[in-house]
Amino acid sequence: MITLLSAITDKQMFVGATVLFMVALLFGFYYDNFIFLGIPFALVALPLAIKDIRYAYFFLIASIPCSFGLDISMDFPDEFLMLFLSVLTIVWLVFHAKKSGLKQFATEPMFIIMVLSLVWILVSCICSENFLLSIKFLLKKIWYWLPFFILPLVLFQERNFIRSTAKSLLFPMIVVVSIILFRQALVGFSFEMIYDPLQPFFLNHVLYGSMVSVVLPIAIAALLLSRFLSGQWVFSLLAIAVLLFATYVSYSRAAWLAVIFAVCVFIGIRLKIMQYVMPILYVLFVSTVLWLGKDNRFLSYKPVHDKTVMHETLEDHILATIQGTDISSAERYYRWIAALRMSKDHPILGVGPNNFYDYYKGYVVKSFRTWVSRNPERSTTHNYFIFLLVEQGYPAMVLYALLYFMIFFQGQKLYHQASKREDKIIIMAAIMVLAVIFINNFLSELLETDKIGSLFYLSLAVLLNYRVKQKKEAMNYE
Repeated sequence: MITLLSAITDKQMFVGATVLFMVALLFGFYYDNFIFLGIPFALVALPLAIKDIRYAYFFLIASIPCSFGLDISMDFPDEFLMLFLSVLTIVWLVFHAKKSGLKQFATEPMFIIMVLSLVWILVSCICSENFLLSIKFLLKKIWYWLPFFILPLVLFQERNFIRSTAKSLLFPMIVVVSIILFRQALVGFSFEMIYDPLQPFFLNHVLYGSMVSVVLPIAIAALLLSRFLSGQWVFSLLAIAVLLFATYVSYSRAAWLAVIFAVCVFIGIRLKIMQYVMPILYVLFVSTVLWLGKDNRFLSYKPVHDKTVMHETLEDHILATIQGTDISSAERYYRWIAALRMSKDHPILGVGPNNFYDYYKGYVVKSFRTWVSRNPERSTTHNYFIFLLVEQGYPAMVLYALLYFMIFFQGQKLYHQASKREDKIIIMAAIMVLAVIFINNFLSELLETDKIGSLFYLSLAVLLNYRVKQKKEAMNYE
């Protein structure tokens, strides 16, 4: 088998795997059983991984858009591949630690913050209200880190791997989004019928809108890096159009706002003012929370139970958001208040990772309760800052805020110090991806999902590699 694989070129392998994947996808839709998607990975991924860990990595990246949930609370096939690649990464690092180049990242502020965040998760797990639930969270975090952050830190030291990663993600993403758009067209792009066309690839329209908006900067970068009117240029242009339209008809307000925020970040970076923007945003957020908490002022904003409903048209949905009668917004207030009240009893360590659901109902303000507050889906705070605060305490929340400040501050410096046009485009694309994730994550906890968490870590790995590269160039110049 290994001898046979050695005789196959990378291009032949890519084409063959793509054809096999598309055939499996068609069978999945025809028989309404997406277990067929496991066939390409069973037949190709394992033997290729034995040949070269990079093949397993690219299969994992390509599987992210088309993965779907199983009854065992795991996504298939990407989470299985994540576990598999995590083991391979550990084994590879044991035998190739010296040539991995990971040591050069040890002094980088973003890397240090990431490590401290992981260490703090361990500390909060040890002191958790439910140790077993928290350990499950930590283990899942590790198998996100290894294939999407640690391994890319090694691979991205070769510049072509960044572009290859983008291609591996973008093509299957456009295929999946095109299928969803076709299914949406069959129901007239109806707002109230958005759920069914997304299945089985996306749990809800919020996750779908988040991912299409996150991938949009990658498509724009692909266009800018393509030769005019080449096949890649045409595909990238079509991809941008598809993703923009998909973002709109995802009917996710967070995704719309995220795209606008990314444009603002782009302008801020070009003007070299991001070191001021993020502190101002944080001050505004903290000031708003303090103002609402003073003398229980937040109680005057409690929802009117009979008027807080799920709206069936997009126009009513947007109007309800402005008027404060939208059910999803009202439910967010309900959980945010409960989480902030919980944080007073557990300010430093939180209640423990993965423990919000089991404890928050004892802290709710009943006058904010809505008709969906039973929460059968066991969702959490719908705000990542508050999510970290309540489960891991103030240190975790501060580290996350500091990480994003460093992302935009150092990303801005990397962009302006880059001498090559290609480097500027890739750096800006990584920053834009992280900017879109910041807003989507402000209204959800998407870093804990395979669709969004993976792109967060990959983008960080891109920026860290450029940071180290520019430091080396500066030292050589001196």
